Amino acid sequence: MTMFPLAPQAALAAGVLGALSLGLMRRPPPLALRALALASIVGAMLLAVGLPADAYSSPILLTDAKSIGWQYLIYLGALPLAYWLDGEDDVLTALFLGAVLGMSLLASAANLAMMFIALEFMSLPAYLLVARSRRGDRALEAAIKYFFAGGVAGALFMLGLALYYADTHGLAASAALSPLGQAGATLMAAAALFKLGAFPLNWWLPDVYEASAPEVSGFLSTAMKSAAVLFLMRLCELAPEAAFIAWLPAIGALTALTGAVMALRQERLQRLFAYSSISNAGLLIIGVGAWAVSGRSTEGVSALLFFLGAYAFMSNGTFAFIKYSGCETRAQLKGRGAAMPAAAAAFTILLFALGGIPPTGGFMAKLLLLWRAVDASLLWPAAAGALSALISLAYYLGMIRDLWFEKADQSVSFKPGAGAVLVIACAAGIVLLGAAPWLMSSLAGGLVR
Repeated sequence: MTMFPLAPQAALAAGVLGALSLGLMRRPPPLALRALALASIVGAMLLAVGLPADAYSSPILLTDAKSIGWQYLIYLGALPLAYWLDGEDDVLTALFLGAVLGMSLLASAANLAMMFIALEFMSLPAYLLVARSRRGDRALEAAIKYFFAGGVAGALFMLGLALYYADTHGLAASAALSPLGQAGATLMAAAALFKLGAFPLNWWLPDVYEASAPEVSGFLSTAMKSAAVLFLMRLCELAPEAAFIAWLPAIGALTALTGAVMALRQERLQRLFAYSSISNAGLLIIGVGAWAVSGRSTEGVSALLFFLGAYAFMSNGTFAFIKYSGCETRAQLKGRGAAMPAAAAAFTILLFALGGIPPTGGFMAKLLLLWRAVDASLLWPAAAGALSALISLAYYLGMIRDLWFEKADQSVSFKPGAGAVLVIACAAGIVLLGAAPWLMSSLAGGLVR
């Protein structure tokens, strides 16, 4: 079946225009905005499923098996936020769909110029999304920090692009690079690492995740992270002999350890999971480095796809529990196990998965990624990644203790709602990946071959 290669992106663009059109009404129907957001994401996902592996190729855009696989991950990470939208703010809906559209375009970018356009397209709405996700000065301050961090990343990318172009006289892949081109490739890689929150470029991330609404933090930690990983991989493909590739495993190891150690000191849940996100970004960078130094094998891509798919369930589920329970600190988790047993049990499963405890999908995700690092002879980065997972057990198991074995300082109350459904669904997804990892491994393998 032949179809328009940018059909998923067209569905998202239609959603953006639809949200803005509904906003022209005096009182846009909340249900219509919620339905539009969900329909746009689900529609884009279904249209991506229908695309053939070699749908389109041009100097600007490339729709191949890898880009389709990454679009699945981006839409999977975005679905929970579409679920949480209350439909009261048409601008928020348009910003959300605009950011997803930018990520989707990044997945299909074939040269550096298109990558920059897509990068800005996904970043600019995200800054405003953070600012509008909560009322108050903290969200605005976090959005400003996010904007300046994104501005630095964009400036690094443009400067690197200029140096790369001066060396190669082109914006496509180049095997041989002079020192000038190497410097350009390194600066562009720094922009990708900024987006991932790699050490020491992670100063902005904890403040942004803490100040945003939990569901927005979940979106940033999954869909945005998937786009940033693909961004880094595309740079490795465009400059396969770039010197920065050899440094990626070490950067990933430092990032994983830094995030895990810093999370030990956190009492506020969103800030704790922000550092957890940094630690998991480190594991992903190790995985990208292993994939790049071992000849960019399909097995390496499959491991990254599996990890990101599992992380979409784990991170969105944990932030959904924070949103549903209303807990802001670890102390407020005490007594929640008895007060909301179903949601707390699902949250416990997600914490086990984040800690890499078998038989959850989180264990399989970390095992596959670290195995690819060992297979690429990256022994000490793999050991550092495993150590970061071991350190993380201190706070993941600590939260489980708080949930079930600590008494609340005061009576626990909460408002029942549909949010528990999302937490339980994410927990079920991660259990399924642990029980039948071949499901996603087969899908990932089929996509990248």
